[in-house]
Amino acid sequence: MEKIMNNENYNMITQILLKLGIKPKMLGFDYLRYAIILQVENENLKLNAIYNTIAKDFNTKSCSVERGIRNAITCAYNVGGLLSINDYYDMIIYTNDDKFTNLELIAIICEVINLARYKK
Repeated sequence: MEKIMNNENYNMITQILLKLGIKPKMLGFDYLRYAIILQVENENLKLNAIYNTIAKDFNTKSCSVERGIRNAITCAYNVGGLLSINDYYDMIIYTNDDKFTNLELIAIICEVINLARYKK
């Protein structure tokens, strides 16, 4: 767990998730943040491997990790928070017609982080 908090992208990911309307009190918030960190560090990692790693580190089951992330995304979708993803692209790429899948949101946030790195 210490490894996660010391990750260089930890604060940036936290700010993105907050802006998307995902509440920190939700268990899915921590799972999602950790999933994004794992995916940024290793782009070839499969989603099931990410769920298994998170489940092991949080002492839970991978299905609980998947459900927690899905619940966090659903809550953000319901309040319209996912629309703020457009701010990172300076154009409309999302209209709140459909909610993101777990993999889609993880990939989009990873892309935002990589774009921010590229701009530096």
